[in-house]
Amino acid sequence: MSSLAAAAERPLDVLVIGGGITGVGIALDAVTRGYRVALVERADIASGTSSRSSKLVHGGVRYLATGDVAMVAEGVRERDRLRHLAPHLVRPLGFVVPVDSRSMQVRLKAGMTAYDGLALGRNVRRHRRLAVADVLEAAPGITTGMSLGGYRYYDCQTDDARLTLQIAQVARSFGALVVNHAEVTGFRRSTGGRVVGATVRDRLSDATVDLDARWTVSAAGVWADEVRALATDATAALVPAKGVHLTFPRQAVRVNQAVAIPSGAGDGRMNFVVPWGEQVYVGTTDDTWAGDLARPALEQPEADYLLGSVNAAFGTELTVADAIGAWAGVRPLLSAVAATSDAASKDLSRRHAITEDPPGLVSVTGGKLTTYRQMAEDVVDVVSSAEGRNGRPCVTARLPLGARGSAEAGLARTREAATALGVDRDVAGSVYHRHGDRAAEVLMACLDTDGTEPLVPGLPYLRGEVRWAVRHELACTVSDVLQRRTRVSLRHAGAGGEAIAWTADVLADELGWDDGTRDASIAAYLDEVRHERGPVALAAGAAVLRS
Repeated sequence: MSSLAAAAERPLDVLVIGGGITGVGIALDAVTRGYRVALVERADIASGTSSRSSKLVHGGVRYLATGDVAMVAEGVRERDRLRHLAPHLVRPLGFVVPVDSRSMQVRLKAGMTAYDGLALGRNVRRHRRLAVADVLEAAPGITTGMSLGGYRYYDCQTDDARLTLQIAQVARSFGALVVNHAEVTGFRRSTGGRVVGATVRDRLSDATVDLDARWTVSAAGVWADEVRALATDATAALVPAKGVHLTFPRQAVRVNQAVAIPSGAGDGRMNFVVPWGEQVYVGTTDDTWAGDLARPALEQPEADYLLGSVNAAFGTELTVADAIGAWAGVRPLLSAVAATSDAASKDLSRRHAITEDPPGLVSVTGGKLTTYRQMAEDVVDVVSSAEGRNGRPCVTARLPLGARGSAEAGLARTREAATALGVDRDVAGSVYHRHGDRAAEVLMACLDTDGTEPLVPGLPYLRGEVRWAVRHELACTVSDVLQRRTRVSLRHAGAGGEAIAWTADVLADELGWDDGTRDASIAAYLDEVRHERGPVALAAGAAVLRS
């Protein structure tokens, strides 16, 4: 609460509501233009949609089919920027599309050529046609759908939660205040009715504080309508859409690159099978969602949909019992009609909209992870224009996000430092891909505290990273650490197993918890994981409670 109290000492220029990727992007853009900025997030950084995406930074090749060339061009441009601004977190990945008909071959050739053209030479590599043998090299387990070979194009893969955190960390380094587990409960108004700040409740201590701000920006994602409802009776602007993913051991679905496969449900959709270290994930669905926005969960029909797609393409007989994890996310899609529309979510807009209603409250809605930076720039442009400022221009298009130079150079520096510290080169590489230029510092901190042994056997996270997350990355709960600072909850059948209690012990040591608080944090984490996984069972032996 001390940081919130400090923010209340004098008025802010910009108060941002929402710690998803759009919110942290706005905070970074505003603070680097000279504004005094605070961001509040009612749960954890990236705890909503920004940790539950398909973990891809992409131009949106499928939107070419709807003729939305401008959106694809924007996506490709922003993908290329992110690849250079955060090379440790945004990594090129080949996508293979098997082909088994001449008509599909013609359509794909045209689409891939257009996709490369929109990149204006900025693609990692141009697309290429693949022989059957090339498809089998990329996806050794595939058994059908590639009688005419296929095509390979390139987009990027990321850790969405850590990318969001990285942007927040850069914003903090420029002076922005970022506070998680802090909920806006109401807006402050001037005598003329203008929004001039908000009342914020610290959800961990239950204390409240009033924050004054010249501008309040809602970047609340799927909760945008709820936030606006605190200030106005405006019509709902969003139709939430749920997407789910299943995680399997790498050997269960053998792929070396991402592979597009038909859904098998006759709906014309494609699913992706994406390698992720020693795991692989499959997704995604795309259906309108009217349930609890904070607790979306995998349901059996959705699991069957994804399993049917994989089993048909790979000749497997996988069931939910073979999955080791699952996640469900809700995307904030814009609709031209009210939220009661029965329009299919695939027909709704991934574009973004910016409104000011009531005066002083700017809301940004819609959009997608890849284009967060452009959305943030547009929002801060609105604020600057309304204030008549001709001050600093936006600099985020060229501002490094935690790593300078190429990924190859960063890896080399980290491995050189690791050798001097006596740390394995592969361990050093995994730490670089999470922490960028701070990787050597993280390794030294791990050696000084809890060591560089695996937090969970078979996963790349280190025991010492837990304490680092608490001290340097705003982690306050077991869920913060195991769901977002690491991705243990998605990649391990037991959601961490013995590491759950160990993580809670580190948090208790750092934050001064008693046994009751420790056990409550464990219980909340296990409840969240069990609920989100739905029919995917949580392996036994997950945690030890004391009270």
